Amino acid sequence: MKKSSTKFLLTVTLSALIGVGIGLGISGTDAGRMIDERKAEVAGNLASKFIASQSEHDPNLKVKTVAKLHHIPIEVDRFQENIFRASGVANTFLIKTPEGNVLFDTGLPTQAVKHKRLLKEAAGGDIAYIVLSHSHGDHIGGLKFWQAEYPDAKVIVHERFAEGQRYLKDLEQYFWNRNRTLYTFMPEEPPKEGSMFAYGGINGDIVVEDGSTYEFELGGVQFQVIPTPGAEGDDNLVMWIPDQKALFTGDVFGPLFPMVPNLFTLRGERFRDPVAYINSLDTMVDLKPEIILPSHFDPLTDAAQLQSDLLKMREATRYIHDATIAGMNAGKTLWQLMDEVQLPDEINISQGHGKVSWNVRSIWEYYSTWFHFESTTELYTTPVRQLYPELAELAGGAEPLMVKAEEQVSSNQPVKALHYIEMVLSSEPNHKSAYQLRLQALKQLLAHAYENGSNFSETGWLKARISATERDIAAL
Repeated sequence: MKKSSTKFLLTVTLSALIGVGIGLGISGTDAGRMIDERKAEVAGNLASKFIASQSEHDPNLKVKTVAKLHHIPIEVDRFQENIFRASGVANTFLIKTPEGNVLFDTGLPTQAVKHKRLLKEAAGGDIAYIVLSHSHGDHIGGLKFWQAEYPDAKVIVHERFAEGQRYLKDLEQYFWNRNRTLYTFMPEEPPKEGSMFAYGGINGDIVVEDGSTYEFELGGVQFQVIPTPGAEGDDNLVMWIPDQKALFTGDVFGPLFPMVPNLFTLRGERFRDPVAYINSLDTMVDLKPEIILPSHFDPLTDAAQLQSDLLKMREATRYIHDATIAGMNAGKTLWQLMDEVQLPDEINISQGHGKVSWNVRSIWEYYSTWFHFESTTELYTTPVRQLYPELAELAGGAEPLMVKAEEQVSSNQPVKALHYIEMVLSSEPNHKSAYQLRLQALKQLLAHAYENGSNFSETGWLKARISATERDIAAL
């Protein structure tokens, strides 16, 4: 069977399992719950294998990126005496105490039941508290499975968790379609409302406000839940066990550490507050953790390196912010600053997930909105590309524009080339040479992206556009 046919059949199967076939919800009896969990684990195992098969290692990547998450096996390991981690695309942590256990995050919904089974086998005990780091589905997806067995467990969330969950749910279809461009293994539609893997519907029992710390003791272990808004949203929480110098960070750093923060997401979400994030990093610097346990990838245990990397992240974020503000006050344009702002060598951290130039634009528009004071036309509903067919006609048709586009490709100016090519295709949508030249320009951009940080979203977008262009060429 061809790979494309296999992918199609697996996608259809997953869509059915995730959306309809196990849409019975969590049953009220122990027997019913166990049956539902077995169904969910079967579907989840199929999903995990399929995701890994469609997420092949990219040999051109120069740095670690989130693409590697899809190949992490689901298993349990142990850190210090009482901390258990179930690994996968996202981690679930269980902290064992003599009087009950604490969970931090609950993983991807399709992997959560296996996480639950393995953690129970490794640690045993009831669940007393569940801390959710933020409202993203890969961190809260397993909550309903744990709550079905431990309905008295107290769920701890940030005060803005409910709002984050609301807008992500309201825009679920819109964001789903954007995410599928980067994560091509995703089914065509999100899980059906009421199904086991459906997003949303979570209510916190304990709500932690910014500027406060929620403290509790369980089985002789002291826990502190601290708001740290910033990089992956304004509803981030971290959990600190002071006696063990252990910091559970969720996604507060993004999926990589250290890295340029993700103040902007290509897949779409609200801009993140840069100063709130700097303050959150200050908070974590002051804690001086000896082990950081993130909800993606492995825990980190070199205390000196952790402190150095925390400081680098803080200073890199501050540098991008301050350079953008200085440039705005100096009268520089957004486009100048996106091109000019670069991190100094001593704080030049990974751009595998966040990207300096995109953060510059996020900071600019976070403070001053989308109106750049450059053109009256920004305020109205006629974009410049609406004039492309007329401009192509004024230029003498497609051929003069193709000449200019070819010159730009030859000069390694692929973005300029794409502007000319878009003008050509606006007037001649079946111009095969334009598509072929677009393919060259996109490949130039991809090569440049690999040489300059291998940003996952940038390379994912470009690869998607290359594939679409190849399909366009084949259809002509």
